[in-house]
Amino acid sequence: MRIILDAMGGDNAPDANIKGAVNSIKKVKAEVVLVGKEEVIRSKIKEFYGKEMEEISDRLKIRNAQDTIEMEDIPTVAIKHKKDSSMVVGFNMLKQNEGDVFISAGNSGALLTRCYINSWKNKRNRQTSIGWNFTSIS
Repeated sequence: MRIILDAMGGDNAPDANIKGAVNSIKKVKAEVVLVGKEEVIRSKIKEFYGKEMEEISDRLKIRNAQDTIEMEDIPTVAIKHKKDSSMVVGFNMLKQNEGDVFISAGNSGALLTRCYINSWKNKRNRQTSIGWNFTSIS
């Protein structure tokens, strides 16, 4: 299995996404591709773990994408104009069968807009979902 992860998407990105990817690589037998600004991802891995990415695992990869879709961006405009964003690059990888799943904690409007566009254009049965974590309050 190949997991494509939008490293730049979400409130705590890229730190939380990178740490999650490294943590998961130890627990699952899958390849994880971090999509985002390569120089930022590499420097964060070095900062957090004191190692180069290749020293952590050969199943951890990077696909460079120099732009990001921000939370305040208008979803349809962002998807159309930010072609080198981590979200659009990740979706394109999925569309070209370069991965089995795409995960993003980024702009949910842009995420669902792109899912809809992919499904409509390709006339395939694509599964789209939004998930979240519920923490217990005691």
